[in-house]
Amino acid sequence: MNTILVFIDGTICDDRHRLQLYGTSHFNQVENILNDISVIGSVECLNELHEHFNIIYIGARPEQMKEVTLEWLIRTGFPNGQIYLSEKQEDRLKIANALSKKYDIVAGIGDRWDDNELHLEIGCMSLILEEYKGNWNTVRKYLLKPVNTMIK
Repeated sequence: MNTILVFIDGTICDDRHRLQLYGTSHFNQVENILNDISVIGSVECLNELHEHFNIIYIGARPEQMKEVTLEWLIRTGFPNGQIYLSEKQEDRLKIANALSKKYDIVAGIGDRWDDNELHLEIGCMSLILEEYKGNWNTVRKYLLKPVNTMIK
């Protein structure tokens, strides 16, 4: 099945309520992460995409945040998908390269230029949305309308 990589923070997760805690041990506390909200429109759009694509979540979070990230995804209603985390861009590039050998990754959705770099590295369509305000209709335009032409 065709796969889409989806970045977490800023793309589907609005973590602005805890940004003042960045660099402290409180930033990644479970209760703070679970209080993050979804970016408007992201839950609905990813559930629509999940009808046609495998979803893989990737994020710039410590690996030990995987369980709480999964809990947050479930609580907020995102579709099921694998989760890969690493704070370092070079490690996320390695993860994406390994995934691209295992899955047919047709697109990546992110909100930062380094997300775009990762998408370009693995040769997939790159959809970069405005941080915390993603235009999910743009995602629909490029990934749902031509879905029959994207499926190989």
